[in-house]
Amino acid sequence: MQKKCRLLIPSAKIVPQELQKLGKLPAVIYPINQRITFDYIYEQYGEDCSGVDIVCYENADKIERRLKKLISSDVQLIKLPELKDLGYTIWFALQNRVDPIIINFADTIVLDSISKIEGDTFFCQEDYMTDTWTYFDEKEGMITNIYDKDCTNEEMKKKLFVGIFKIMDVVEFKKCLEAAFENTSKGISSFYYALQLYSKSHPMTPVLTENWFDIGHADRYYNSKLEVKAREFNHITVDKNRGILRKTSDDKDKFIGEIKWYLKLPGDIEYVRPRIFSYSTGYDNPYVSMEYYAYHTVHELFLYGDLNSQQWEEVFERIRFICDDFKRYTVRDGNIKFALEDMYLTKTLQRLDKLRSNVLFKSFFDKTITVNGREYKSLNQVSRILENVIPQMLYDVDTFNIIHGDLCFANIMIDSNLSFVKVIDPRGKFGQYDIYGDSRYELAKLFHSVDGKYDFIIKDLFEVDYNLEDASMMYKFQDRKREFDLYKVFLNVFKAEIGDDIKKIELIEALLFISMIPLHNESKNHQMVMLGTGLDLLNRVVDIEVKKKEQY
Repeated sequence: MQKKCRLLIPSAKIVPQELQKLGKLPAVIYPINQRITFDYIYEQYGEDCSGVDIVCYENADKIERRLKKLISSDVQLIKLPELKDLGYTIWFALQNRVDPIIINFADTIVLDSISKIEGDTFFCQEDYMTDTWTYFDEKEGMITNIYDKDCTNEEMKKKLFVGIFKIMDVVEFKKCLEAAFENTSKGISSFYYALQLYSKSHPMTPVLTENWFDIGHADRYYNSKLEVKAREFNHITVDKNRGILRKTSDDKDKFIGEIKWYLKLPGDIEYVRPRIFSYSTGYDNPYVSMEYYAYHTVHELFLYGDLNSQQWEEVFERIRFICDDFKRYTVRDGNIKFALEDMYLTKTLQRLDKLRSNVLFKSFFDKTITVNGREYKSLNQVSRILENVIPQMLYDVDTFNIIHGDLCFANIMIDSNLSFVKVIDPRGKFGQYDIYGDSRYELAKLFHSVDGKYDFIIKDLFEVDYNLEDASMMYKFQDRKREFDLYKVFLNVFKAEIGDDIKKIELIEALLFISMIPLHNESKNHQMVMLGTGLDLLNRVVDIEVKKKEQY
């Protein structure tokens, strides 16, 4: 049986200038389709590797913060004492290593498994020569020539290194790196020169791959976003030549409502959605084909980007404009109160009833609940409180306007210049209404991202400890330390829209968290943090904290 390799990810530099609109981020934590590159690389190797070393230098603190939960004996950060070239980065990481390694560049994702290929090997592709890649000639496993970012013969096709290498004799490879450092006159990267030396005594098998995604260059990055997205979601296919995304869904009722929302938008509001090419709302096979945008989502900016205060203000202004533009279209009739009751009271109580049937949550209904040291009333008591508070606070609306209905950060896309916004995955229903609803609900969805940290929950960027018997929990988000308060920036941009309704919006935000708990059986940790967040938010609006004398 082949010995497991250790995975080495060199990520010493930040991404190139053209990709720094999200901030000066190292490639290993650069966002792609609502995840970071490390997630894809780590997932690709799974249990095939004995552990992971990430070598960092520029903005190493950002890597450390983002991967905090994973850093252990299996995943280690190696901080360089100084920044030199790639060969030095790898050599420094190998000082205490003798076992076989797989080197995977931090800006490279390959969906083929090199760990299952025996012996010394590397992935490659064939293309016309440019000054972007490093090309090579090879004969019987020996690398005979290296063309390092050479474009002297652009009409010639050659094989190029993709960025993943399997080295079985680490001791020998370190010697080759040291020899390369002494031969700088070759005009070749020390890493590739060492690879050439190594191949003389350890023939290497070049393996062609078609599943290579490179995020180190802007043009390749956006193409990679497109292709990886198509592979990640079973119900999405992408025609990359035409830039058309085709989507289907198993939840047909919800999906048909989504398609109808796109179609029912007034003509002068259609700019907020992708262009629709074809669709079917037939129940047998509903689908929609629409224009594909390689924009970042605000979810990616929030979790993985490094925008400054002014940039965030621009993002929120773009979203605010859309919310205000939606208000040009209104509806007013006798069914609005029923819709409010359905969305806020009926749905919440039904979800609490569903949670009540889960034996794991029994104590939370019967006992007082302790969240981060604060003691709150039981969920049975909270349910009775909501029956009174929701009608008192939320039934005072008699006019609806167009709303998206699920305006969380993951459903808002914005271009790299922070100038244009598109929204996707609309709710498509608010009570018995389709494109209309309560504008406070729209704001609450934004609140539950920027204030309630919903995005951190679904990406497991938190720490939680709970006791089911005692109905107690402690939780903490792994939020970054910004030089500004992002929530205050948001409140300032939306101050006119919020007006005097902040307590009502916070109540709706709390209901969002409480009502989503039974829908997240995939993770008990998610459910606990959602419950704790929901109760903390509700306590801002209604006093549900238990005073000491109430316990007797």
